[in-house]
Amino acid sequence: MAESGAASRRFGCPNCGGGLAYDISSGQMKCDRCGELTPLEKLPAEEETETLEVTEFHCPQCGAAVYSTDTEVTSFCSFCGSDVVLTGKMARTRRPARIVPFAVTREDCEKAYRDHLKHYLLAPASLKATETVSHFRPVYVPFWSYEVEAEGPARLEGKKSYTSGKYRYDETYDLTMDAQIRQKGILYDASTAFEDETAAMLRHTTEATKPFHPAYLSGFYAQGADVSAETYRSEAAASAVRLFMERVREENKMDSVEMKGHVSENFGLPDARYREELVMMPVWLLAHRQGARVVYTAINGQDGTVVCDVPVSNGKVAGVVAALAAGIFALLYATLTLKPDLLMSLCAVLALVTLYQFSSEQKTLFNRRTRAFEPDFKGQEKEFIGPAQSMLKKDKGGISARSGKGTEIWEKVKSIFFAIAVAVIFLIYTGLDESVSRMAAGMGSRGLPMGVTLVVLCLMAVHTGRRMQKEKDGPRWPRLLACLACAAGAISLITGQIEDLIYYGCAAAMLLATIIELVIMNRAHNEYASRPVPFFDGKEEAA
Repeated sequence: MAESGAASRRFGCPNCGGGLAYDISSGQMKCDRCGELTPLEKLPAEEETETLEVTEFHCPQCGAAVYSTDTEVTSFCSFCGSDVVLTGKMARTRRPARIVPFAVTREDCEKAYRDHLKHYLLAPASLKATETVSHFRPVYVPFWSYEVEAEGPARLEGKKSYTSGKYRYDETYDLTMDAQIRQKGILYDASTAFEDETAAMLRHTTEATKPFHPAYLSGFYAQGADVSAETYRSEAAASAVRLFMERVREENKMDSVEMKGHVSENFGLPDARYREELVMMPVWLLAHRQGARVVYTAINGQDGTVVCDVPVSNGKVAGVVAALAAGIFALLYATLTLKPDLLMSLCAVLALVTLYQFSSEQKTLFNRRTRAFEPDFKGQEKEFIGPAQSMLKKDKGGISARSGKGTEIWEKVKSIFFAIAVAVIFLIYTGLDESVSRMAAGMGSRGLPMGVTLVVLCLMAVHTGRRMQKEKDGPRWPRLLACLACAAGAISLITGQIEDLIYYGCAAAMLLATIIELVIMNRAHNEYASRPVPFFDGKEEAA
């Protein structure tokens, strides 16, 4: 916290009477006057009540609220990124049961953040500025920690695949058993001000929890728990089943394990029992304001895990694109003769790659924009139905645990697709199109451009048709323009109307569509990497 005036702390130094604050490096209480370290065990025992007396701080800009056991104030809001003085008042909040103390110091936090940004050469310079980095705040975030216990018969079916010589074999095993679930430490964020997506990516664990003591909050902020424990009970049970399935798969060395039968009813394990407790988890939080958007960075104060979606600088992107374009065209001009039909085919391939790349990111952006994985806090749903429960609803109530090979295969397919695109571009611009064309019966010198354009047209038409049905995919006209231009070019090649104006016009139209799609893609990425300025306490969000 940034001090304003004399700090007032509720824990006094036994040596000089100065204020004590929790010191991350030593794990003890440190006096701000004499520097003496005092173990928490030597502090006077506090009466354990259901509530805790704290100083609640409010941001006058966005209305966000945090609390601390101190009365010092801060001049920066970690939610909206405003340089404002938070106002404080005495209040009472629910007393946590346990806490994971900070283990990552400010120095370690700032180093981890700077190391993270080294991989993002196009990031805005303001993100790396010393003034920005100094605004990291240590905040305890409340989590509900669930323990799920259940017993019951479970009908399981396991699959193991292996290859012998030229053949692949699949073996199925019956793993029906009396399931025993004992899963502890299933964590869900208990604050509406903190996104569940970010909370999950921080990967906190309950291994280092300690009994809560107010002294841990001295010198730190904390968010209030405003989500009831019942909200995540069903999701916690579904997560327990998923972890159980993964454990069965690993123990039996299976590729996949699937639970059959009426799994959706009590997840196949009746009489589930729940225990939950409120646990405070350490997070270094940074909010960097960029106009009407805020870029958030959260660092796990337990192990230093960094969660940060980094926007890109429009100026840097424009400079890189301009430099690459100038270099490529200079090289082509110096080494090759660029024919109009080949230029058109190249532009068609570039347009197709751009369209596919842009659309692959749209679902993720849509989910974040609508907070699809957040509970409905407007009272329409009492319980949160999240990813774990969604798995239970697939295949008529079945749930499966797989090794993740499907995702790996899809990534390989995407890599192969882009490799083919690069190979086509290489063939076009190395003059090999003539020899390849001669191998195509009766297609003449326009064989390769015609084949490439027709294939691209078919893929582009299918892709455009599918995307037209989805409102979340952004403006439609750039992909329509690219599709129409590619169709006009293909017709020109098929009919043999050798008109340079047609080829150059189609190429220019597809390049224009590609450039516009890149601009939209860049904006979409920056929207994904940031959030609207938050407003709490019923305040309306700015337009």
